[in-house]
Amino acid sequence: MHNRQSSDSLSNWDDYRVFLEVAKAGSFSSAAKRLHSTQPTISRRIENLEQRLGVRLFNRLPSGIVPTPEGETVLETAQHVWESLVETQRIAIGSDQRLEGLVRVSLTDGLASFWLSPRIGRLHEAYPGLSVEFRCSMEPADILNLESDLSICFRRPRAQDLIAVRLGTLHAVPWASTGYLDRFGAPSTPDELCHHRLLYHEFYRYSKPDCDAWLALLDKAPQGRYLTNSSTSLLSAAQNSVGIALLPTYFCEFADGILPLDLGLRTRSSIWLAYHPDIRRCARIRAVTEWIKGLFDHDAWPWFRNDFHPPKVSRQEPYMYQKVSGVLP
Repeated sequence: MHNRQSSDSLSNWDDYRVFLEVAKAGSFSSAAKRLHSTQPTISRRIENLEQRLGVRLFNRLPSGIVPTPEGETVLETAQHVWESLVETQRIAIGSDQRLEGLVRVSLTDGLASFWLSPRIGRLHEAYPGLSVEFRCSMEPADILNLESDLSICFRRPRAQDLIAVRLGTLHAVPWASTGYLDRFGAPSTPDELCHHRLLYHEFYRYSKPDCDAWLALLDKAPQGRYLTNSSTSLLSAAQNSVGIALLPTYFCEFADGILPLDLGLRTRSSIWLAYHPDIRRCARIRAVTEWIKGLFDHDAWPWFRNDFHPPKVSRQEPYMYQKVSGVLP
């Protein structure tokens, strides 16, 4: 490695953070997505760092980018420094006993929009000094590197350093609007769903194998499908008779104009809350953690029990129960 390092080469640690993310992602575009930046910006940051260090950090290959031998040396040192910085920050957060400040929660947009956000008012009433930021993504945040303080996810984290608390189970069944069922009729078996307009959400493939039964029907259905990565738009499409959607059973608490279909087709996904043990002593994080746990209390909200609990439909128009077959009573 050329001996061109100086105080200037170490003055901007953020460039090293970008370097670590590129090495982890294997491409500039993937790193840009994770860093909420652009591919040209990330590429320029790496080129600037290479110029300051006087070495080439990556080999650009058709299949992606890989660190050079010099890049591997920088990577090892930068990773060690980064882990030390993160550990120091976690310890500092964990010692904070003030019930004020920001708590970042990583979760899917469906849970954020339809379950946590409508109930966050009580948390703010109890702790007016708290601020909660929802970071919505199907990919869980990297808790180890403090991308978020808490993560609500559908796969148990693999990192053994994290605390993982099982909140419950997300059950899902097909739902359709009364208008759709009036026009196209109600399927009476899962196989009949193949002849209907089925709606697709990226979460179905992300949660494999939990949603394999629905994915198999989507592959068989010949009709055009509605595709989205937004739970809000998926619900809107179902309510406006675009097609039949696989939706959580807890939607019966608020979703008007759609009915759950009792076809024997049910999917289930475990719900986990994850956080690092170093920060659990932080007062504000502890308060938000207990609030989240309460939102999945199985006695108050039976939809999240491990055993399937049929979604109630008492808020729907009663004539549809008699007119449409295949609807849960």
